[in-house]
Amino acid sequence: MMVFFNAIDEVFFSVDRVNMSVLKISDGCEKLYGYKASDFFTHTMLWVDLIHPDDKYMVGNENNLLAAGEKVNSQYRIVRKDKEIRWVEKKVVPILDERGKLIRADGVVRDITSRKEDEEKHRQSEERFRQIVETAQEGIWTIDENNKTNFVNKKMGEILGYRPDEMIGKDLYAFMHDDDKAETIERINRRKEGSNESLDVRYITKGGEDVWANISGNAIFDATGNYKGSLAMVTDITRRKLYEEALKKSEANLRTIFDNTDSSYILIDAEMKIVSFNALAQRYSEGQNNKSLEINKHISYYFSEARWPFIKETLDKVANGEHISYEINFTDKDGNTRWNEVRWLNIKNNDNKNWGFILANNDITEAKIAELERERITADLIQHNKDLEQFTYIISHNLRAPVANIIGLSDMLGEPDIDDRIRDEVVDRVSLSIRNIDTIIQDLNHILQVRELINQKKETVYFENLVDTVKISIYDTVQKEKVKLSCDFTEVSSAFTIRSYLYSIFYNLISNSIKYRQTGVAPVITIEGHKIGDNIELIFKDNGKGIDLEKNGHLLFGLYKRFDNTMEGKGMGLFMVKSQVETLGGTIKVKSKLGEGTEFIVRLPI
Repeated sequence: MMVFFNAIDEVFFSVDRVNMSVLKISDGCEKLYGYKASDFFTHTMLWVDLIHPDDKYMVGNENNLLAAGEKVNSQYRIVRKDKEIRWVEKKVVPILDERGKLIRADGVVRDITSRKEDEEKHRQSEERFRQIVETAQEGIWTIDENNKTNFVNKKMGEILGYRPDEMIGKDLYAFMHDDDKAETIERINRRKEGSNESLDVRYITKGGEDVWANISGNAIFDATGNYKGSLAMVTDITRRKLYEEALKKSEANLRTIFDNTDSSYILIDAEMKIVSFNALAQRYSEGQNNKSLEINKHISYYFSEARWPFIKETLDKVANGEHISYEINFTDKDGNTRWNEVRWLNIKNNDNKNWGFILANNDITEAKIAELERERITADLIQHNKDLEQFTYIISHNLRAPVANIIGLSDMLGEPDIDDRIRDEVVDRVSLSIRNIDTIIQDLNHILQVRELINQKKETVYFENLVDTVKISIYDTVQKEKVKLSCDFTEVSSAFTIRSYLYSIFYNLISNSIKYRQTGVAPVITIEGHKIGDNIELIFKDNGKGIDLEKNGHLLFGLYKRFDNTMEGKGMGLFMVKSQVETLGGTIKVKSKLGEGTEFIVRLPI
């Protein structure tokens, strides 16, 4: 028995309360206190000395209790011999004699440090949990299997205007708006089967006001799987609901405006996917691209492969704060040309970060046609004024001289003594003057015909084919003068224009480069095509004689203006070229130096 007594970890002891001496103490005392049993026999009050100073009050009344015949059960800390602090539990049973006097105390002391640490952890955990529950911004609500409230936190009470204790024991549905009870009952029934659902519910506060809450609930089951109630996290969403309702009304109003405006709109997010669009945008897309707009579709789907790099560059510029707008035209299914004004806008969030884009498209066909008509009328008026000036000059100079000559010669024919030889000479000169007048009249008619031909049908004209046609028409001259003609139309190969006008422009500029070549030098002519914004630029460059622009530049494109009398000509070629370029809506410029060649830059609208 003593072997068992000394082998266990608990410390058993027996104290003679009359003589205050230790009668027995198990060897477990050394493991618990760090002192041997002999130390306790020698120092009777050693166990008192080992009690933690802060806990000595816990054993202060033990003697009185034992003397009264009561058992003592206490828990306190001790300081071991190695100064380690441990928690112990001591149970003492008093032994009284026949007169009721305390003669002995038997007891046991066990180490409960681990249990105390677990209890402290549990206490701290519960404290943290309680703190979380009571400081949570969400209401916490639990009900039993009969839908009776058995717990609510402080926040839940605040949401409904009750103290938490006022809600305990009340039915869940007692707080709920009548319109939402049926759906909630159905959800609770599903929850009993294990469903976890979230729903928005209206409650009635203690003051009788509606409050919206989002309920996220979970069923509670016991170990055998029986439904024991539910736990719900409750969030007050009244403000959100009011905002959503206002937002719905606002969106409905905006949608009405959105769908009834004269402009089409497409909203695009930062990833270039469609977020929204109005009905007009859908009609435009189906009419122009034969593609229906779709939410979450990447915007690149609605542009050709050739067009997309331009759109991507545009979006990059818009994202960096630029406002981009331009005009485009297309041919509708009826063959009519339509004009649209396109605008790209950037949308930023509250942090000034790019949220997305708005593509606005407005049909400006009527306004554009009116604008083009005004521009055409203005250009025609300007050109007609120039023509009148030219015609006035021709009449006052080119026609006046032969007419005056005819008048003078006619007077000579009226002289009575004119001999036959002189008469024949005068008649020849009159005939020559008349032919000169006829030539001038034919030139004027040709110029007028150029104006009238503006309504010719436009077509796609390829520059390479045009150059080949010109080379064939002057083949003998090209071979004779050993003309080297090179072209580069890789950047832009064609134009949608009037073929006869463009042929005349190419023909006159190429033939002039050959005509006004340098003596003894084979003509070298290069023609290049470039795309400059919304224009096509054609550059005709040669190594010919060149032109003194300081002296003759202001008269270069005038009618019957010639600066090199070594070659035959009437001075109509460059006048016709400029007239035809301007009639096509373009411009022509020249760069030249004597002895170094000439460069003509023709710019035509795409």
